[in-house]
Amino acid sequence: MQKHKVLLLGDSIRLGYCPHVRESLKETCDVYYPDDNCRYTTYTYVSLKNWINQVDHPETISVIHWNNGHWDVAHWDKSSESLNSPEVYAEMLERIYRRLKTYCPNAKIIFATTTPVNPVNHEAENPRTTEEIMHYNETAKQVMNKLGVEVNDLFSVASRFTETDFIDHAHFTEAGYKILADKVCEKIVNNF
Repeated sequence: MQKHKVLLLGDSIRLGYCPHVRESLKETCDVYYPDDNCRYTTYTYVSLKNWINQVDHPETISVIHWNNGHWDVAHWDKSSESLNSPEVYAEMLERIYRRLKTYCPNAKIIFATTTPVNPVNHEAENPRTTEEIMHYNETAKQVMNKLGVEVNDLFSVASRFTETDFIDHAHFTEAGYKILADKVCEKIVNNF
């Protein structure tokens, strides 16, 4: 049986769940992802070609599951401003989408919302709040709605997590990543 090709793109939250996704889908899918953290939208945009070219025949990718957000909303070195404004974030998401469709014209693209931060607000070098993330998620949803892209609401899944599901300001325990991976797998399988 021919396996589906799946590409996972995104920040360190994606890095946390991608091994679980690969393991869960191994019977039906070849799951690819860069070892690199996809960071903020501009970094993703300029790195896409390199990451996609790591997949043999990228035109045969069935599903791309992608997120950006934590780095864009973060206040680097505690700056008063986020790295990217919501307007820049929206523009870059659309530009990334267009490049994905150019490189992988047959792929179904799914965008995942940014997960919240620890409800017990641990000190972070590059802080952001859940309220800010919610605003950026709304911006992303508007862009994806305009583009006809399905949204995987990982924010809602992780919103049920408690302090014990986090290992720091924004990252999760293995159990938390497994819960996110299950939601990612569900969305991917429903798009074949």
